[in-house]
Amino acid sequence: MFKETKAIAKQFVETAQEPIHTFDNMLKDDPELVIPLAIIHTVPVALMIIGTTQIIIGHQKLRAEKERTKQIRLKAMLHHGCRHHHGIKPHMHKLAKPEV
Repeated sequence: MFKETKAIAKQFVETAQEPIHTFDNMLKDDPELVIPLAIIHTVPVALMIIGTTQIIIGHQKLRAEKERTKQIRLKAMLHHGCRHHHGIKPHMHKLAKPEV
């Protein structure tokens, strides 16, 4: 039983290493493939980095726009002396104190 298990494990290792040997042999036979293969593997990584950066920048712009809108609403409440609700959160009225 131990010999059978050892034979199965050896066969599994050889099968797992077969694609690696095939890839190595392909590169030995045709070394010009190294640069195109490197480019093929680099492009998705570069696109992922660019996409992640754009998402971060988009979130920062959204946060800045929300803050700007909040400041505009607060200034409008201060200048108009508005005391009733026009879609503004109640806690913002506490922040808005009329100018003296």
